Amino acid sequence: MRRLHVSHVTVYRYVKPVAFGEHRMMFRPRDSHDLRLIGASLTISPPAASVRWLHDVFGNSVAIAQFDRPGTELRFESDISIEHFEADLPDYPVADYARTYPFSYDSSEVPDLSRLIERAYPIPGTRSIAGRNPSSRRVARPKPGLC
Repeated sequence: MRRLHVSHVTVYRYVKPVAFGEHRMMFRPRDSHDLRLIGASLTISPPAASVRWLHDVFGNSVAIAQFDRPGTELRFESDISIEHFEADLPDYPVADYARTYPFSYDSSEVPDLSRLIERAYPIPGTRSIAGRNPSSRRVARPKPGLC
């Protein structure tokens, strides 16, 4: 078992005060059979008007911060402590075509994999592709220069 401490800082700086939109942060790892979260802290400056935590559809811990005043700097500091338990992993064989990334799957595998490579949920600020089933999760990607 190894105990690890991870510090992460993200800072945004602006020439003039700006209004801050909603921020979604994923700084906390998930507990698993080989990883245990010992402690976690998140410091936001200037302080957010509200921070709420939720789990997304994949079980990730997500913090959502909302702000009520503008500023010229926005800073996120995340500190986590974890215990990592070493495991003897099996030596899985890797096909030659998959030794470099990115790689292409054989066309015969695409029908089985197509649902797995779709986006799980829409990207904010994009719209659904016209003519698709409303329950489809695919979204249109904005064209460069049109954002």
